[in-house]
Amino acid sequence: MAEKQKTQVRLFLLLLLIATLCFIWSNSMVSREGSASLSRRITAWLNGIGIPVTHYFVRKAAHFCEFGLLGCELMLLFGLGSGVSLQSMSNAAFAALLTAVTDETIQIFSGRGSQVQDVVLDFSGALTGILFISLALKLIQKRKN
Repeated sequence: MAEKQKTQVRLFLLLLLIATLCFIWSNSMVSREGSASLSRRITAWLNGIGIPVTHYFVRKAAHFCEFGLLGCELMLLFGLGSGVSLQSMSNAAFAALLTAVTDETIQIFSGRGSQVQDVVLDFSGALTGILFISLALKLIQKRKN
C-alpha cells in the first residue's frame, strides 16, 4: 500500500476509533435509570421480533460487542504500521484495557458505580476483536504470498 493511502486509512481508522470511544464513554455518562431504560427498550424490541433475551444478557452483550468493535479498530490501527506482531497486539490490548478501566471510572462519577466484572467482560470483547483482526490480517497476508 502506498504511503499516502496508508496515511488516509490511518486517519479514517483514527476517526472511527474516536467515534467509538465517544459512543462508549457517552453511554457511561448516562444515569443508572437512563441506562436501564434503554436496555429494557432494546430487550423488549428483541423479544418482540422473536429473539428471546433477558435484560441482563442485553446489558452484558452490549459491553462485549462495543469493546469487540474497539478491539478490531485498535488492531487495524496498530497492525497497519507494523503488521500483526506480538507488539501490535499488546499495544491494542493495553489501549483496550485502559479504555475499559476509564469506562468504569466514568460510571463511578455518573452514579452508576463500577464493576470489575464489566472490565473483564469489556477486555474479553476487545481481545476477541484483536484476535479476529489478527487472524484475518494473517490470512490475507498468507494469501498474497
